[in-house]
Amino acid sequence: MQALELFCVRYEVTKVKTRIPIVRKKGLLAAFCFITGTAKKPTAELRLYISSRTLYAIGMSRSFAHLIVAVAVTGLLILACFQVPGDWNWSGVWEYRQKFIHGWLVTLGLSLAALVLSVAIGLVVALFLGARNPLLEATGRIYVEIIRGTPLLVQLLLGFYVIANAIGLENRFVVGTLVLAAFSGAYMAEIFRGGLNAIPKTQRDSARAIGLTQWQSFRLVILPQAVRLVLPAIAGQLVSLIKDSSLLSVIAISELTLNAREVNSFTYSTLESYVPLAIGYLMLTLPLSATARWLEASFRYER
Repeated sequence: MQALELFCVRYEVTKVKTRIPIVRKKGLLAAFCFITGTAKKPTAELRLYISSRTLYAIGMSRSFAHLIVAVAVTGLLILACFQVPGDWNWSGVWEYRQKFIHGWLVTLGLSLAALVLSVAIGLVVALFLGARNPLLEATGRIYVEIIRGTPLLVQLLLGFYVIANAIGLENRFVVGTLVLAAFSGAYMAEIFRGGLNAIPKTQRDSARAIGLTQWQSFRLVILPQAVRLVLPAIAGQLVSLIKDSSLLSVIAISELTLNAREVNSFTYSTLESYVPLAIGYLMLTLPLSATARWLEASFRYER
């Protein structure tokens, strides 16, 4: 049997006037002792001493680090594209640039409308889930479970061909926006419910003690704190909503994904058609993520 013994490594942190700490390795001692089953003492002992000079950390801003990583990833993707056999048909896809622009604008409009409606639906349903009335709580719970338990594709088909047809609603853009907002609203409701339940009861009691009504307590005390807690989760859900809008093509809405498929069928250039599709969605999701981070920093109380 062999045993391995490691001696501890001692580090000394030297404080300097700069913000970057200097880490100095005083000494590194490592000994490996190999012990056989019959020998009572180690048959061999190796001690390794390693001494190094002072190590300086390199500081850089987060934005510059993000830029470096983004440029590196983009460069790797470009190099990978050059390794694809065959010729790229960018000129053929460029002729249909208006379809990409039109589809991107349609996706932008549908996504913005669905974003606003989903936040409103999520907040209302979250209040239903926390209501004392059993009927309101049951309504909110059944809505959330049905929406979260079924695929968005099925909801779009049922919403357009069954429910919208039954009530005489023929505008596919309105139906698509409502179904997309209802789908995301169920997830928003659970996010808001978790945020509202995370606020201590003492906050409500304190608000009522200073003379605020129940509505004023919710609007001025509870809701701002809950929004600060759930903002990262809301941002992630809104980004998913924008990407889920690609399924609206099943009800023949000429959004970005459907137009990219049509360009692919016209030009037989699959990669050249879907690369602009990815760039178009990034143009929608990246500003949303940046706005969410800015809002998160604005709501942060501890600076």
